[in-house]
Amino acid sequence: MKKSKTNFFYSSLFLSKFKREGLRVVYAFCRMTDDIVDSESLTPEEKSENLNKWKERLNNSLYNNSNDEFFNLLKKQINAFKIPHKPFFDLIEGMEMDIEKNRYESFDELYKYCYCAASSVGMMSIEIFGYKNEEIKKYAEYLGLALQLTNILRDVKKDAANNRIYLPLEDMRRCDYSEHDLLNSVYNESFIKLMEYEYKRADEYYAKADSFLKREDKSYMIAARIMENIYHKLLRKIKSVKYNVFDNNVRISKMNKFFSAYMIFIKYNLLYKIR
Repeated sequence: MKKSKTNFFYSSLFLSKFKREGLRVVYAFCRMTDDIVDSESLTPEEKSENLNKWKERLNNSLYNNSNDEFFNLLKKQINAFKIPHKPFFDLIEGMEMDIEKNRYESFDELYKYCYCAASSVGMMSIEIFGYKNEEIKKYAEYLGLALQLTNILRDVKKDAANNRIYLPLEDMRRCDYSEHDLLNSVYNESFIKLMEYEYKRADEYYAKADSFLKREDKSYMIAARIMENIYHKLLRKIKSVKYNVFDNNVRISKMNKFFSAYMIFIKYNLLYKIR
Protein backbone atom coordinates (compact mmCIF):
# COMPACT_ATOMS: atom_id res chain seq x y z
CA MET A 1 0.00 0.00 0.00
CA LYS A 2 2.81 2.39 0.89
CA LYS A 3 4.68 1.68 -2.36
CA SER A 4 1.64 2.31 -4.55
CA LYS A 5 0.53 5.33 -2.49
CA THR A 6 -2.98 3.97 -2.78
CA ASN A 7 -5.80 5.72 -0.97
CA PHE A 8 -5.99 2.56 1.13
CA PHE A 9 -2.62 3.60 2.57
CA TYR A 10 -3.91 6.98 3.77
CA SER A 11 -7.15 5.51 5.09
CA SER A 12 -5.27 2.90 7.15
CA LEU A 13 -2.83 5.32 8.82
CA PHE A 14 -4.77 5.61 12.06
CA LEU A 15 -5.97 2.03 12.44
CA SER A 16 -4.63 -0.25 15.15
CA LYS A 17 -1.75 -2.51 14.13
CA PHE A 18 -4.09 -5.53 14.21
CA LYS A 19 -6.64 -3.95 11.87
CA ARG A 20 -3.97 -2.42 9.65
CA GLU A 21 -2.43 -5.83 9.06
CA GLY A 22 -5.83 -7.27 8.17
CA LEU A 23 -6.49 -4.48 5.70
CA ARG A 24 -3.00 -4.80 4.25
CA VAL A 25 -3.52 -8.46 3.39
CA VAL A 26 -7.04 -7.91 2.02
CA TYR A 27 -5.76 -5.01 -0.09
CA ALA A 28 -2.99 -7.25 -1.45
CA PHE A 29 -5.62 -9.75 -2.58
CA CYS A 30 -7.68 -7.01 -4.25
CA ARG A 31 -4.63 -5.47 -5.92
CA MET A 32 -3.34 -8.77 -7.27
CA THR A 33 -6.80 -9.74 -8.52
CA ASP A 34 -7.05 -6.44 -10.37
CA ASP A 35 -3.51 -6.77 -11.76
CA ILE A 36 -4.45 -10.01 -13.53
CA VAL A 37 -6.96 -8.11 -15.64
CA ASP A 38 -4.85 -4.97 -16.07
CA SER A 39 -1.88 -6.81 -17.57
CA GLU A 40 -1.33 -5.41 -21.07
CA SER A 41 0.89 -8.31 -22.14
CA LEU A 42 -1.85 -10.95 -21.86
CA THR A 43 -4.69 -11.84 -24.22
CA PRO A 44 -8.27 -11.95 -22.85
CA GLU A 45 -8.07 -15.75 -22.98
CA GLU A 46 -4.88 -15.76 -20.93
CA LYS A 47 -6.38 -13.33 -18.42
CA SER A 48 -9.43 -15.57 -18.02
CA GLU A 49 -7.22 -18.60 -17.51
CA ASN A 50 -5.12 -16.80 -14.89
CA LEU A 51 -8.23 -15.52 -13.13
CA ASN A 52 -9.66 -19.06 -13.00
CA LYS A 53 -6.40 -20.30 -11.49
CA TRP A 54 -6.56 -17.45 -8.97
CA LYS A 55 -10.11 -18.42 -8.01
CA GLU A 56 -9.03 -22.05 -7.68
CA ARG A 57 -6.20 -21.03 -5.33
CA LEU A 58 -8.69 -19.08 -3.22
CA ASN A 59 -11.10 -22.03 -3.16
CA ASN A 60 -8.40 -24.50 -2.18
CA SER A 61 -7.19 -22.31 0.64
CA LEU A 62 -10.65 -21.63 2.04
CA TYR A 63 -12.13 -25.10 1.79
CA ASN A 64 -9.20 -27.56 1.57
CA ASN A 65 -5.72 -28.06 2.92
CA SER A 66 -3.36 -25.78 1.00
CA ASN A 67 0.36 -25.00 0.97
CA ASP A 68 -0.28 -21.67 -0.75
CA GLU A 69 1.58 -19.16 1.42
CA PHE A 70 -0.27 -16.00 0.39
CA PHE A 71 -3.77 -17.50 0.43
CA ASN A 72 -3.12 -19.16 3.78
CA LEU A 73 -2.14 -15.72 5.10
CA LEU A 74 -5.36 -14.33 3.64
CA LYS A 75 -7.37 -17.17 5.20
CA LYS A 76 -5.80 -16.35 8.57
CA GLN A 77 -7.11 -12.76 8.33
CA ILE A 78 -10.49 -13.92 7.03
CA ASN A 79 -10.84 -16.18 10.06
CA ALA A 80 -9.52 -13.57 12.49
CA PHE A 81 -12.07 -10.96 11.41
CA LYS A 82 -14.82 -13.43 10.43
CA ILE A 83 -15.01 -11.98 6.91
CA PRO A 84 -17.64 -13.73 4.72
CA HIS A 85 -16.20 -15.50 1.70
CA LYS A 86 -18.70 -14.12 -0.82
CA PRO A 87 -17.10 -10.64 -1.30
CA PHE A 88 -13.84 -12.24 -2.42
CA PHE A 89 -15.63 -14.18 -5.14
CA ASP A 90 -17.72 -11.10 -6.00
CA LEU A 91 -14.50 -9.19 -6.67
CA ILE A 92 -13.27 -11.92 -8.99
CA GLU A 93 -16.63 -11.81 -10.79
CA GLY A 94 -16.14 -8.07 -11.30
CA MET A 95 -12.75 -8.71 -12.86
CA GLU A 96 -14.31 -11.37 -15.09
CA MET A 97 -16.78 -8.74 -16.27
CA ASP A 98 -13.85 -6.47 -17.13
CA ILE A 99 -12.47 -9.18 -19.41
CA GLU A 100 -15.80 -9.94 -21.06
CA LYS A 101 -17.32 -6.44 -21.37
CA ASN A 102 -16.05 -3.05 -22.50
CA ARG A 103 -19.46 -1.35 -22.76
CA TYR A 104 -22.44 -1.01 -20.37
CA GLU A 105 -25.84 -0.38 -21.89
CA SER A 106 -27.61 0.77 -18.74
CA PHE A 107 -26.86 1.89 -15.20
CA ASP A 108 -28.36 -1.37 -13.93
CA GLU A 109 -25.58 -3.22 -15.78
CA LEU A 110 -22.97 -0.81 -14.48
CA TYR A 111 -24.35 -1.11 -10.93
CA LYS A 112 -23.59 -4.82 -10.87
CA TYR A 113 -20.05 -4.20 -12.07
CA CYS A 114 -19.48 -1.44 -9.49
CA TYR A 115 -20.85 -3.65 -6.74
CA CYS A 116 -18.50 -6.50 -7.65
CA ALA A 117 -15.47 -4.30 -8.28
CA ALA A 118 -15.81 -1.88 -5.35
CA SER A 119 -18.67 -2.59 -2.92
CA SER A 120 -17.23 -6.08 -2.43
CA VAL A 121 -14.07 -4.47 -1.03
CA GLY A 122 -16.22 -2.46 1.34
CA MET A 123 -17.93 -5.64 2.51
CA MET A 124 -14.53 -7.14 3.33
CA SER A 125 -13.29 -3.99 5.02
CA ILE A 126 -16.20 -3.35 7.41
CA GLU A 127 -15.57 -6.73 9.03
CA ILE A 128 -12.02 -5.57 9.79
CA PHE A 129 -13.20 -2.17 11.04
CA GLY A 130 -16.00 -3.62 13.19
CA TYR A 131 -19.57 -2.37 13.61
CA LYS A 132 -22.74 -2.74 15.68
CA ASN A 133 -25.53 -2.22 13.14
CA GLU A 134 -26.24 -4.45 10.14
CA GLU A 135 -27.18 -1.30 8.21
CA ILE A 136 -23.45 -0.63 7.87
CA LYS A 137 -23.53 -3.11 4.99
CA LYS A 138 -25.65 -0.67 3.02
CA TYR A 139 -23.13 2.05 3.86
CA ALA A 140 -20.37 -0.16 2.43
CA GLU A 141 -22.42 -0.98 -0.67
CA TYR A 142 -23.36 2.58 -1.54
CA LEU A 143 -19.97 4.05 -0.65
CA GLY A 144 -18.35 1.47 -2.94
CA LEU A 145 -20.71 2.60 -5.71
CA ALA A 146 -19.82 6.25 -5.11
CA LEU A 147 -16.07 5.58 -5.12
CA GLN A 148 -16.21 3.50 -8.29
CA LEU A 149 -18.37 6.04 -10.10
CA THR A 150 -15.84 8.73 -9.12
CA ASN A 151 -13.05 6.59 -10.57
CA ILE A 152 -15.04 6.13 -13.77
CA LEU A 153 -15.50 9.89 -14.24
CA ARG A 154 -11.83 10.58 -13.51
CA ASP A 155 -10.60 7.86 -15.91
CA VAL A 156 -12.88 8.51 -18.89
CA LYS A 157 -9.95 9.40 -21.16
CA LYS A 158 -7.66 6.56 -20.02
CA ASP A 159 -10.43 3.98 -20.34
CA ALA A 160 -11.38 5.23 -23.81
CA ALA A 161 -7.75 4.84 -24.88
CA ASN A 162 -8.16 1.15 -24.00
CA ASN A 163 -11.49 0.99 -25.87
CA ARG A 164 -13.43 0.88 -22.60
CA ILE A 165 -16.55 2.92 -21.92
CA TYR A 166 -18.05 2.66 -18.45
CA LEU A 167 -20.49 5.55 -18.86
CA PRO A 168 -23.87 3.93 -19.59
CA LEU A 169 -24.58 4.04 -23.31
CA GLU A 170 -28.24 4.95 -22.72
CA ASP A 171 -27.07 8.05 -20.81
CA MET A 172 -24.76 8.98 -23.66
CA ARG A 173 -27.59 8.74 -26.17
CA ARG A 174 -29.84 10.79 -23.91
CA CYS A 175 -27.21 13.55 -23.89
CA ASP A 176 -26.55 13.25 -27.64
CA TYR A 177 -22.93 12.23 -27.10
CA SER A 178 -21.62 9.34 -29.20
CA GLU A 179 -19.05 6.61 -28.67
CA HIS A 180 -17.05 8.16 -31.50
CA ASP A 181 -17.03 11.48 -29.63
CA LEU A 182 -15.78 9.85 -26.45
CA LEU A 183 -13.09 7.79 -28.15
CA ASN A 184 -11.85 11.00 -29.77
CA SER A 185 -11.91 13.10 -26.58
CA VAL A 186 -14.54 15.50 -27.85
CA TYR A 187 -15.23 18.08 -25.15
CA ASN A 188 -18.45 19.94 -25.86
CA GLU A 189 -21.77 20.91 -24.28
CA SER A 190 -23.15 17.39 -24.74
CA PHE A 191 -20.19 15.94 -22.83
CA ILE A 192 -20.61 18.49 -20.03
CA LYS A 193 -24.29 17.59 -19.80
CA LEU A 194 -23.44 13.88 -19.68
CA MET A 195 -20.77 14.31 -17.01
CA GLU A 196 -22.99 16.57 -14.93
CA TYR A 197 -25.65 13.87 -14.96
CA GLU A 198 -23.15 11.22 -13.85
CA TYR A 199 -21.67 13.60 -11.26
CA LYS A 200 -25.06 14.07 -9.61
CA ARG A 201 -25.58 10.31 -9.52
CA ALA A 202 -22.22 9.73 -7.82
CA ASP A 203 -22.84 12.60 -5.38
CA GLU A 204 -26.21 11.10 -4.47
CA TYR A 205 -24.55 7.78 -3.62
CA TYR A 206 -22.20 9.50 -1.17
CA ALA A 207 -25.26 10.98 0.55
CA LYS A 208 -27.12 7.68 0.38
CA ALA A 209 -24.17 5.89 1.98
CA ASP A 210 -23.99 8.43 4.80
CA SER A 211 -27.70 7.93 5.57
CA PHE A 212 -26.91 4.35 6.64
CA LEU A 213 -23.97 5.25 8.90
CA LYS A 214 -25.34 5.29 12.44
CA ARG A 215 -23.68 7.33 15.19
CA GLU A 216 -22.63 4.26 17.20
CA ASP A 217 -20.76 2.90 14.15
CA LYS A 218 -18.88 6.10 13.30
CA SER A 219 -16.10 5.32 15.78
CA TYR A 220 -15.31 2.15 13.80
CA MET A 221 -15.39 3.75 10.37
CA ILE A 222 -12.52 6.25 10.46
CA ALA A 223 -10.68 4.50 7.59
CA ALA A 224 -13.84 4.42 5.47
CA ARG A 225 -14.54 8.08 6.24
CA ILE A 226 -11.01 9.05 5.19
CA MET A 227 -11.46 7.18 1.91
CA GLU A 228 -14.86 8.79 1.42
CA ASN A 229 -13.48 12.27 2.08
CA ILE A 230 -10.58 11.88 -0.38
CA TYR A 231 -12.77 10.54 -3.19
CA HIS A 232 -15.55 13.06 -2.61
CA LYS A 233 -12.95 15.82 -2.92
CA LEU A 234 -11.82 14.23 -6.17
CA LEU A 235 -15.39 14.20 -7.47
CA ARG A 236 -15.84 17.87 -6.66
CA LYS A 237 -12.51 18.65 -8.33
CA ILE A 238 -13.77 17.01 -11.52
CA LYS A 239 -16.71 19.41 -11.38
CA SER A 240 -14.39 22.37 -10.71
CA VAL A 241 -12.63 21.87 -14.08
CA LYS A 242 -16.04 21.82 -15.77
CA TYR A 243 -15.72 18.06 -16.29
CA ASN A 244 -12.86 18.49 -18.75
CA VAL A 245 -11.04 15.28 -17.82
CA PHE A 246 -9.56 15.16 -21.33
CA ASP A 247 -7.25 18.12 -20.74
CA ASN A 248 -6.87 18.01 -16.97
CA ASN A 249 -5.13 15.40 -14.83
CA VAL A 250 -7.57 15.55 -11.95
CA ARG A 251 -6.08 14.24 -8.73
CA ILE A 252 -5.65 14.98 -5.04
CA SER A 253 -2.08 15.66 -3.90
CA LYS A 254 -0.36 13.42 -1.36
CA MET A 255 -0.16 16.31 1.09
CA ASN A 256 -3.88 16.99 0.69
CA LYS A 257 -4.67 13.31 1.24
CA PHE A 258 -2.58 13.17 4.38
CA PHE A 259 -4.09 16.43 5.66
CA SER A 260 -7.61 15.08 5.03
CA ALA A 261 -6.78 11.86 6.86
CA TYR A 262 -5.27 13.73 9.81
CA MET A 263 -8.20 16.16 10.13
CA ILE A 264 -10.71 13.33 10.16
CA PHE A 265 -8.59 11.54 12.78
CA ILE A 266 -8.63 14.67 14.96
CA LYS A 267 -12.37 15.15 14.46
CA TYR A 268 -13.15 11.55 15.34
CA ASN A 269 -10.91 11.69 18.41
CA LEU A 270 -12.88 14.70 19.61
CA LEU A 271 -16.37 13.36 18.83
CA TYR A 272 -15.98 9.60 19.19
CA LYS A 273 -13.68 7.10 20.80
CA ILE A 274 -11.92 5.55 17.81
CA ARG A 275 -12.10 1.74 17.87
